[in-house]
Amino acid sequence: MKKQILVLCILVLISFLSKAQVYENPIAAKQSLSELEITKIEITNSETVISLKVTNKLSSGGWFCADKNIYIKNSKGVEIYQLVKSENIPTCPDQFEFAYSGQILEFKLYFDKISENIKFIDLIENCENSCFSFYGIILDNNHNENIRAFEKGFELFQNNEFDKSVAYFENVLEGQNTIESHIYGLSYYYLILIYDDKGDKEKVKYLYNKLLNSTIAEKGTFINELKNKVNIQ
Repeated sequence: MKKQILVLCILVLISFLSKAQVYENPIAAKQSLSELEITKIEITNSETVISLKVTNKLSSGGWFCADKNIYIKNSKGVEIYQLVKSENIPTCPDQFEFAYSGQILEFKLYFDKISENIKFIDLIENCENSCFSFYGIILDNNHNENIRAFEKGFELFQNNEFDKSVAYFENVLEGQNTIESHIYGLSYYYLILIYDDKGDKEKVKYLYNKLLNSTIAEKGTFINELKNKVNIQ
């Protein structure tokens, strides 16, 4: 009985360790083609699979292909992983011909497994014409969600919907920040401005002290800006 339990525990552990890391719709700092999107990145024990989709935005015609010279690069390092194979996409000069405007082509690119320590990657098609590239793709689901929350909060703030924006900025600051980014300092900044405008001095003081005691990137810049805009007592 004890042996059976031990074997079961080992199998569960192996299953856990072999589970793929999955990043849905990861954000990239910069990309070359607006019609091309990364929908998923999966990192297993043996490979890295990048799923993409391209949408035909031309009123008529249109084509797409992927060059054989595609690679992943560590955005913060020198590691490079060459394309192993592709799926559902012609290799240039062969082409997929779109039949109508708005048609979507989904395909996958396969590479060797990248290092688990890599949090930012570039995906680069090394060719001569109409090449695609993505720089600074974020491999951190928590940070991707925080960026989306910040962008929504900032959009509401710009539209003077301050009360609605609060929940999004607060969501950014919840939990552990796994990657350094200006969105954390900016979330403090906009929340303090909102509560100052509402006359909630206790909330302003609370958030300002949290900012002072935080370890966010370049917090001194945000503190100096707030000193010029808010009366902190």
